[in-house]
Amino acid sequence: MATDPVAIINQRNAEVAKIRGYADLTEEAKDRRTAEVSERAQVECAEARETRERSRISRSQKAERALFETPYPYAASDVEQAQIRALRRGAYESVYNSIASNPDPEHVNEELDRLLARAERTGDPELADAGYHVATERGVRRVADAYLEKRPQAKRRWEEFVAAQTEASELQGMGHILERGLAERALSSEAAGIGG
Repeated sequence: MATDPVAIINQRNAEVAKIRGYADLTEEAKDRRTAEVSERAQVECAEARETRERSRISRSQKAERALFETPYPYAASDVEQAQIRALRRGAYESVYNSIASNPDPEHVNEELDRLLARAERTGDPELADAGYHVATERGVRRVADAYLEKRPQAKRRWEEFVAAQTEASELQGMGHILERGLAERALSSEAAGIGG
């Protein structure tokens, strides 16, 4: 089964043309067969669209988990992993609480900048990660980008996240709506010339 709606429509159109070319079939038989082919193509298009949408959403969720996941040393025990999570959670809450009470965006930017600089100066990766995560969540790209400058692996995860989010958000966009409408119209019985 094809997974591209255009390929499905093209295959359906080829089958319809073949059916229309049968000289020994009545118009009623041609219409019935064409309707069957169109119905099957509609189901295939819907399945392909759903599969593609689920895949995009899954990629987006995976990229988000990778962006915020907790890195563990190789062969860390369950207890060690719990301790690392607790340290990271504490650092995150400290950073978050330092900006939560003041809604002024300039204060937020300055405080996140200060905390990231402090983390870099003192070699505190948990504080740096926490500052990056809060900056990312709050949309403070200047601070988040400063963090990513020195961390190519984190930057790659960010770029993958942005690409996956963009792809997933296209599901709600006008282009997706138009694509869906055009595919449905192309597969409708009127477009196939049925009954006329």
